[in-house]
Amino acid sequence: MALNGYILTALCALWGGIIAQDVQLISFRECPVDLFFVLDTSESVALRAKPPEFYINQIKAFTKLFIDQLINLPQPCDRNVTWNSGALHYSDDTELVMGLVDLNTRRLDLKAAIDKIKYIGKGTYTDCAIKEGISELLRTGSHYHENKYIVVVTDGHPVTGYKEPCGGIQEAANEARQHAIKVFAVAISPDQEDTRLSVIATDANYRQNFTAADNSRSTQMSTISTIIDLIVSVVTQTHHNNDVCVGTPGEKGEQGSRGNRGPRGDPVTFFNPNRGILIYLNIFRNIIFPHFQQGEPGRAGSPGYRGDEGATGPEGAKGPRGIKGAPGDRGLMGERGEDGPPGNGTEGCHGFQVEDHSGGKGTPGPKGDDGEPGDPGSDVSPFRCICAYHYVSLNAIFSICISESIGASNFAIAKDFIVTVMDRLKLKQFGANESRIGVVQYSGANAQEVVQLGDPNIKTLTDLKQAVKDLRWLAEATYTGEALQYSLNNMINKLVTERSVVIILTDGRSDTKRDTVPLNVLCGKGLKVGGVGVTDYAERKPNPEQLEEVVCKDDPREGFSFVLNNFGLLLDDSFLQNLTERICEDKKCPTYTCPISFNDNTDVLIMMDSSASVGSKNFEMTKEFAQMLAKRFLSAERGGFQVRVGVGQYSNNANFEAEFSSNTTQVGAQITEAKFQNAGTQVTNALNFAIERFRGGRTRKKKLLVFSDGRSQGVNNIQIEKSMEQVSNAGIELYVLAVGNQVNEVHLRTLVSRGRPYDNIYANRHLFKVPDYRSLVTGVFYQTVSRKISLESRG
Repeated sequence: MALNGYILTALCALWGGIIAQDVQLISFRECPVDLFFVLDTSESVALRAKPPEFYINQIKAFTKLFIDQLINLPQPCDRNVTWNSGALHYSDDTELVMGLVDLNTRRLDLKAAIDKIKYIGKGTYTDCAIKEGISELLRTGSHYHENKYIVVVTDGHPVTGYKEPCGGIQEAANEARQHAIKVFAVAISPDQEDTRLSVIATDANYRQNFTAADNSRSTQMSTISTIIDLIVSVVTQTHHNNDVCVGTPGEKGEQGSRGNRGPRGDPVTFFNPNRGILIYLNIFRNIIFPHFQQGEPGRAGSPGYRGDEGATGPEGAKGPRGIKGAPGDRGLMGERGEDGPPGNGTEGCHGFQVEDHSGGKGTPGPKGDDGEPGDPGSDVSPFRCICAYHYVSLNAIFSICISESIGASNFAIAKDFIVTVMDRLKLKQFGANESRIGVVQYSGANAQEVVQLGDPNIKTLTDLKQAVKDLRWLAEATYTGEALQYSLNNMINKLVTERSVVIILTDGRSDTKRDTVPLNVLCGKGLKVGGVGVTDYAERKPNPEQLEEVVCKDDPREGFSFVLNNFGLLLDDSFLQNLTERICEDKKCPTYTCPISFNDNTDVLIMMDSSASVGSKNFEMTKEFAQMLAKRFLSAERGGFQVRVGVGQYSNNANFEAEFSSNTTQVGAQITEAKFQNAGTQVTNALNFAIERFRGGRTRKKKLLVFSDGRSQGVNNIQIEKSMEQVSNAGIELYVLAVGNQVNEVHLRTLVSRGRPYDNIYANRHLFKVPDYRSLVTGVFYQTVSRKISLESRG
């Protein structure tokens, strides 16, 4: 019986060893790969389409589809590629979605966590996100360092001119290479900043125009399949027969000593499932065991586990040339070019004498030759605050938003806008008691920069303009309140506030949840605050509530605001006139207008557009503008000549609202009674109507002003050309006024062509443009229009 016990004990020990060997064999057969996703949910991604979640949802769907394809893959020599995966998403902050988990057990948990991603929508710190992904791979996952991968899904934005707080993407990519971590760069959509994506990728094989949200050039499945195939090929073929998951066979162990004979055991039954035979071991125990002898050596065991890492080897050979680096900083400004030819300007209005600085009377010179007659000058001085060489000093502070939603090209326009306003204000006298000017640019938290006269390298206005042009785009979040507090502490408090004007250029969407400084921080400080809200590159409108809060409407020096549809309108002449007029309206300058005059009997007909696309409120402003023109025409210097004004309107049909008359009161009253037609737009009907009304009166000049955006139902360019030939043959000089930016440029060019080949100089004198109807009745635009119409044609 004792022998039976020994036999049973030996069999159990043998069975336990077999089971343990099977567990080790299963573990050996697994070749785990760690794959970590780094997902860009910054503002530049969110604003590429409407709604903002569109591309974010595309990225989430791509990632979940990718995870579904990460299944165990059998390989030669009884090996299986298995997967561990995790993810994070980032903007100017990094949020861990889930650390590395075994997809055989936690696949659904990881997909559910990805579904809960909410885009952050601020700046883009890709370098920080990659380094955080590297940390996750090294901290957890398998011990095979060569089997670690990162998939970065980003738009590569921005390219240049912003801060990378974690050393930059080049440094992050190099760190991944040092740890043998391979990085794939996947674009959100095709053709996105391929230079930066190539810097992120380990090499060209890890870029390959991978795309996460494109159904035409590279589907999601093709991108995913290519990446998986590349990973598997590296894992199983890198070292030929000795891949990265297999260690080298260990040395053969020494032969063990023979064990003691065990006691006789009890009878045992054993069922072999392969043969199905019941063996009664107690029948053979006295026959088999006495004849046991030491057998031949068994087959070699399975390869052992990978050993510890050895000492660092000698320095390797110089590697291949790296990929092209990112663009460098902008170079220094070049030398001044050669002077251009003299300009062809027009004589301006007489100036205003303010102090007697005249010198002694000079000797009369000889009479010069008579020159060619030139155009009279503009009817107004460029800006009303330029009323004299000396005036009460003006302190101007510009605060411009340069968040990521602005876009690089719009930031360049914003800098040109500031330089243009400086030129228009003509602030020539600077010093301790004179005008001061400075610029603060801002983006996210603690992201403000200031340039101003008086800085060590800024001694003149020219230096300041160059400093503004050299400002670099920060491309982060939008902290307007914090920026205004910074401006107050670093610039405004050092100035005389009652002479200070602050202009804030923004997209009107400050992050008030993270920025704790209130937007009205400048209110109650005796400042005049102006806000310019501009639609960003994703066509999101400025927040009107934030804009109203910024400009301090309830202060004694009431603020003002403008809203523009795009950044290009910042350089529009009419907007610049209105802005500088608001900046300078507190200046005590003379009120003046350059008079207009007619040198012949003249009839002026104004045709107002009352189609449905105009709208009733805009039509009321059109009527007010027509009254302002009529009053100015009929109060002009006539020198014995007769001037008459008539007003009509057109939509589908045209009709007279005020017959030709020299009575200002009568014409104004008739304009007031005009009713909005609210129908279609037929500009050719307006031209035919004018020809009929001007018929006769061959000795009178005929001037026609038509409101038109160039769009007309059922009318093509050929029909407009024929109508213009008839207008020209009737001796009518046509002027066109276009409102807004939704215009048909081709038709407008034809309307001011006189039925002849296009003449750019003539067209510029006969085509007026304003960004909106409010601009018609604010500022001095009506003086500009009336001045040009009153001039003698030089066609």
